[in-house]
Amino acid sequence: MSWIADTYQTMNPGQLDALGCVTGKPLALHGIAGRKEATGRGVAIAVRECVDIAEDMKKLGLTAGLSGKRVIVQGLGNVGYHTIKYLLEFGATIVGICEYEGAIYSSSGLNLDEVFTHRKTTGSILGFPGAQKEFKNSAEGLEQDCDILVPAALENQITIANVANIKAKIIAEAANGPTTPEAAEVLMKRGCIIIPDMYCNAGGVTVSYFEWLKNLSHVAFGRMDKRYEENANLNLVNMVEKTTGVTLDAVQRSMIVKGATELELVNSGLEDTMIRSYHEIRDVQMANPKIDGLRTAAFVSSIDKVAISYMNMGIWP
Repeated sequence: MSWIADTYQTMNPGQLDALGCVTGKPLALHGIAGRKEATGRGVAIAVRECVDIAEDMKKLGLTAGLSGKRVIVQGLGNVGYHTIKYLLEFGATIVGICEYEGAIYSSSGLNLDEVFTHRKTTGSILGFPGAQKEFKNSAEGLEQDCDILVPAALENQITIANVANIKAKIIAEAANGPTTPEAAEVLMKRGCIIIPDMYCNAGGVTVSYFEWLKNLSHVAFGRMDKRYEENANLNLVNMVEKTTGVTLDAVQRSMIVKGATELELVNSGLEDTMIRSYHEIRDVQMANPKIDGLRTAAFVSSIDKVAISYMNMGIWP
């Protein structure tokens, strides 16, 4: 991406916003903090929002919240790794990991760092000592017992040929097109929730948008107001201490006083976008009984926004 940006600048000398021609650039070359992990982080937030709705979980026979939810993730690349990382932070249990060389499963949970180190050392997730089961056919890993299945690698992984063996009640499409339309229909008739790819894996492009904004504004997020925010917080802490007579320790003061970094602002913006978007899509589904699932609701929501914009501009009657 930095090569593309450099080539564009060379071909367009003097163009002020040339660096905005492409996103995903290294941080040192006007990229943005948090871009690498953004897609996986967004997937984890999407899953968390889905399972936090008690009404929907009751229909699946599950309790609300990620705590204790058993998750299988297909893929240990950038998206899969960070999806697992943040799902673990949110309280989920990763019971299965699938890769092209095979799959591993443990009902008591898998340690991400240990699995990653094992694969880096041996070249395979197979043979991991913490696994109760392993499968040389990676597709078998998708069919193991779990609450949530996250296909984060390839398209057409859940098809009419294997959908009857899928035990997950929630499918979070971290990859593009991992569920075929025929398989999706079977899953929805079964009552499963499919978190559609066009929303679920949008964390990466969301943060790319933030990078584009950064390039157009020619200043890093937080650069202009971080110190002002810290000084204002410090004055507030000093006033509270003087008024109450309570003295905070250095760690407490640091936590309260510090201003937001670019990474913190990017993560905040990503989280807000994923949370707001999930509930927008779900609200569309709940408002129209003819809409059969979140995927259709996502399309309806998107097309509706375009149509309303056209109507407001007088382009479309």
